[in-house]
Amino acid sequence: MSAEFYDLLHSRAYHRHALALAGAAGAARVGIVEVGAGTGLVTDVLIGASCVPVHAVEPAAAMRSVLLSRLHPPVGGSAADRVTVHACSALDLSLSGQADLAVCLRMAAGLPPEERRALWRALADVLVPGGLLFLDRPPARLPARPARRSLGEVRLGMDTYSGQVIAYAEDGRIRCDYSYVVCRQGRVLRRARESFPLWPLARETLCEELAEAGLVLTGDLPPDLLRVWRPLP
Repeated sequence: MSAEFYDLLHSRAYHRHALALAGAAGAARVGIVEVGAGTGLVTDVLIGASCVPVHAVEPAAAMRSVLLSRLHPPVGGSAADRVTVHACSALDLSLSGQADLAVCLRMAAGLPPEERRALWRALADVLVPGGLLFLDRPPARLPARPARRSLGEVRLGMDTYSGQVIAYAEDGRIRCDYSYVVCRQGRVLRRARESFPLWPLARETLCEELAEAGLVLTGDLPPDLLRVWRPLP
């Protein structure tokens, strides 16, 4: 439902993450796997910074259609030969040992605990020993009170696109209600709403889950990324 608004109103946050990952992408020598690639805002940078095969995993058809449009023909040349889009869940990947860099942004916190643990195992499987995984820092606790955040405003021709998100505690999870509005000359043309649950994940619990999958949390990378390592044998 909200795929059309992603590039307009979420690109700034994604670009900060993408630029922070450019160095790691440039150092990759085996391959890169990005799970939850969405519309490709980060994928684009991973491709441009690297010279290895890139696997973009996105099961949602609406997001994937934008991703494919972004990748072809704009990437062009040899880069197009290095990119493969996988229309499946990260848990259904068959890419064992085909990457030394994995990227997982804005996805893990939206999975129930059992699925999240399965995700860590799947990511550990795609990584070669010594490989790195980067993920965004999940929320550590429930919000004490509802928190409202603007997603900004973008003008396109006669229309203005804007959005906001409200996060609040509900049944032991964080509910994020996104709302988008399209206006023309002060008149509302349409509205769109979408809600997502997030599961709080304290750092200690995260470290334990990663360890169960054979992964080690090794540190932080600005702006709010976590660096995870698959140890050498």
